[in-house]
Formats: sequence, C-alpha cells, structure tokens
Amino acid sequence: MKRKLKFHELVARAKNGDRKAFIQLVGQLNPAIKKYSHWSRHYNECYSDLIFWLMNAIHKYPA
Repeated sequence: MKRKLKFHELVARAKNGDRKAFIQLVGQLNPAIKKYSHWSRHYNECYSDLIFWLMNAIHKYPA
C-alpha cells in the first residue's frame, strides 16, 4: 500500500516534472483556487490564471 505524499514532497516532485504530483497538488488546492476564482467576474480566466501562477510558483520554489 502506497503512503500519501506530504505537500512538500508533491511540490518537489512537481518541480522535477512529475505531472501526477502536479495534478495531486491542484486537486488539494482546488477548493481555494475555486474560492478565489469566484470572487472574479471572469471565473474561467481567473481559474486558469491561478493554475498558471501555481505552476510558475512551483518551479520557483526552492527544493
């Protein structure tokens, strides 16, 4: 049985190109991303901008 990866482990793996780890991170952060996207009148644009920001933030994160 596989153990659930911790948040910082997912970030490190996503930073190294692990797409599954990135998808898991988005899944964990999705409620917050949706919440902040709803504050905007342009939900879809804001949602995709936040996903893009997350992707850039992961690559800048010191591992």
